[in-house]
Amino acid sequence: MRKVFKPVRLFIPMLLLGCSLGFVACSDDEDEQKLPDEVTTESMYGEYLGKITSSSVSSSEGEDGEGEGTPEGTDISGTINNDTVYLENFPIKDIVMSVVKDENLTNQIVEAVGEVDYKIGYEPTLTSAKDSIKMALNPESLKLSIAIPSTTEGEEAQTLSIEVKVEAGEGAGYAVENGNVKFNFTATEVLLGEGEEQNPLPDFNATTFNCDMNQSRVTPHF
Repeated sequence: MRKVFKPVRLFIPMLLLGCSLGFVACSDDEDEQKLPDEVTTESMYGEYLGKITSSSVSSSEGEDGEGEGTPEGTDISGTINNDTVYLENFPIKDIVMSVVKDENLTNQIVEAVGEVDYKIGYEPTLTSAKDSIKMALNPESLKLSIAIPSTTEGEEAQTLSIEVKVEAGEGAGYAVENGNVKFNFTATEVLLGEGEEQNPLPDFNATTFNCDMNQSRVTPHF
């Protein structure tokens, strides 16, 4: 009798171990990102990570000029809800550089200003194929208040108010299959000062910002 039951006693723990491994494997599969059962405009709600690049074209280069910018891209994160795109730590260096025209001074100002958040309103439209969501962007001006260090010892820094006029680009949208969102907008004009004393910055080169981000976390909606 002992020779009969001994293999059975060994088999039972092995069976239980196999079942537990099977459950673990199933759990791993469930963690993989899956397409939503029902695709709506709310499917794009969530947190995002990606890159933002900028490019500018001077008036002398014209539309065919290559211009300058950051083709390698800057890391950026954001959040999208029902009507707004929130961009965290928006790269303002190109804009500040256009104002002060000095690399070292620009870096000092950007460091002093710290992180700048920028939000863009949008209206979503689900395509008939339900494989993507079109986004009609409605950006507002980006307003900054920066302290420009004095070049004269003992003189206080000057605070300068900056308003950046922004226009939406075309082709903004979200891909349901991979959770990727792409959009662009252009800083068309920089205004210095406030109220009646506000004046446009001369010779400002329009700068286009291209965002390419992937959904890192889906926000539950009910």
